[in-house]
Amino acid sequence: MALFDFSPEVVAEQVARGTLLQPGWYTIEIATVEDDVTKKGDKITNLTCKVLDGLDMDGKSVTGVKLYANFMPDWPAFAIPFVNALGAKIGMEGKKGIKIDKDLVGRKLRAYVIRGEYKGKGTNEIADYRPLDA
Repeated sequence: MALFDFSPEVVAEQVARGTLLQPGWYTIEIATVEDDVTKKGDKITNLTCKVLDGLDMDGKSVTGVKLYANFMPDWPAFAIPFVNALGAKIGMEGKKGIKIDKDLVGRKLRAYVIRGEYKGKGTNEIADYRPLDA
């Protein structure tokens, strides 16, 4: 057994993981949806999405860069832009909902990415969502 796996797939995934995106709209695909519990015991749903188009700060393709989002059932208002981008009609007059579960894997939408920071390092954060055809 090898100590490290330096296959092209693993290396490409790690390079993409550290890629900082230019702020802007990107087409994304939902890759995973997983339910979890926070350290405080609150329910949370974690999503991993992969970028399907766009360029980084150096003009190189960012296809495959992963973005992360999470939603908590106790704070549903934060999920409204996400579920509306997937076709729900949630709001003052909206009545159509959607479940955030594994059935969303493979769905595509647009995400507005901004620059964030975690422990002194730059991160990509999703600030807004809209439908793919918008």
